[in-house]
Amino acid sequence: MTHMEDEVDMVRRLSDAIVTSTPRRPTRVIQFGEGNFLRAFADWQVQQMNDADVFDGGVAIVQPLATGRVAELDKQDRLYTVLLEGSQASTHEIITVINQTVNPYDDWPGFLHLADDALTCVIISNTTEAGIAVDPSDTAETVPPHGFPAKLAHLLRCRFQAGLPGFLILPCELIDDNGPALRRAVLECVTRFGWGDDLAHWIASENRFCSTLVDRIVPGFPADRAESLWASWGYQDSLIVKAETYGLWAIEGTAADLACFPVHRAGLDVVLTDDLRPYRERKVRLLNGPHTMMAQLGRLVGLRTVREAITDPDIRDFVVAQMLDEVVPVLDLPRAEAESFAREVIERFENPSIVHDLDAIALNSVAKFVSRLLPTIKANVAAGRGLPPRTCLALAGLLTIYLRPDGVVEPIDLPAVIAAFTAADGDARMVMANASLWGEDLTAIPGLAELILDDLALIESDGVRPLLRRFK
Repeated sequence: MTHMEDEVDMVRRLSDAIVTSTPRRPTRVIQFGEGNFLRAFADWQVQQMNDADVFDGGVAIVQPLATGRVAELDKQDRLYTVLLEGSQASTHEIITVINQTVNPYDDWPGFLHLADDALTCVIISNTTEAGIAVDPSDTAETVPPHGFPAKLAHLLRCRFQAGLPGFLILPCELIDDNGPALRRAVLECVTRFGWGDDLAHWIASENRFCSTLVDRIVPGFPADRAESLWASWGYQDSLIVKAETYGLWAIEGTAADLACFPVHRAGLDVVLTDDLRPYRERKVRLLNGPHTMMAQLGRLVGLRTVREAITDPDIRDFVVAQMLDEVVPVLDLPRAEAESFAREVIERFENPSIVHDLDAIALNSVAKFVSRLLPTIKANVAAGRGLPPRTCLALAGLLTIYLRPDGVVEPIDLPAVIAAFTAADGDARMVMANASLWGEDLTAIPGLAELILDDLALIESDGVRPLLRRFK
């Protein structure tokens, strides 16, 4: 028997064991995204809801991009394992809630048919920060459309035409006010496609777009120890998702809003609030910001993972100082609360069980810089504190990688973003002035372009590590 035949056989035996003991539940959730995060967070939470008898539902996963992993899920009968590891203990669980997968690039009618099930009432998405944006090339005739908002607009149009109730929509993309942002993007598509005021009114009034904040570090597949896990568990799983035990879902809404998806009643770390901003600000600026910073500077000094970075003395001192000296003072939170959260984040980064690749964090770094680090630069300037030098050095690191890829540290981003950097032909000032990349002209921030150009020259002449050490 070949290795591939052996793998398929082991998965089949696992499927047989699970199917005989797990009831098939009605599909109540449509999920845009099949990546590691949603599988280790949202799908895992749906399973906990079912186990707690507060929900009775399965998930239909939509592959949002032409290249994706739904075929891999189907190969394993949509079963996979979530491995949760803390500093003291670990657990694993086979996730059984995925009822079907749809690749709209191969099966557009099947995608639209998801709107026809009256029992389906929730839409969850995580299409990265860059996903909640209208693709200018999409038209009413583009099938499938390129952008996520246009795909969702098509689905909602079918729902409207079927005369069925609207959805609870929970976007997990890490941008400000992601609920209203997604609603605006969908309505923009409706207007551009000429689909009429009645549909626009129904989308705005009959669908609840709740802003959310999600927080769980999800490194993904544990390639370094997969075979030992398979031997221990007695089955082979090519889609294991490893994550930390911590997992917060903050939702801007009420219990009434979540009547059809009562995740807050499952004993999980779920917060319902009328103001998501404090939760989002501390998480984005004190966890995701340092993550993105390490993905630039850590890779430039030859480091591979978050834990390698946070245990490197130069990176650790730099990151801790950035959090405490450049982020905490400009957060709209009590300083003691912000510092306490920062210390918890450092402990999470140090978790020896979590191997989080910096390459994975570096995906779509430009959009991540805009949402995670640029606000810290602007807040310091607005507060009269001047340019935060460590946060600015992260931008210089990003520009070094994107403008001068060396074959070792490469940019990992959307084709249009890469094309914009290529067109700049090494001109950092031209790139910084490109508002289509950053949402604004960064050269308009007093002194920023000059500081970045100085840092770029120093990185080119001396490397990154001496710059890290200059702050000690």
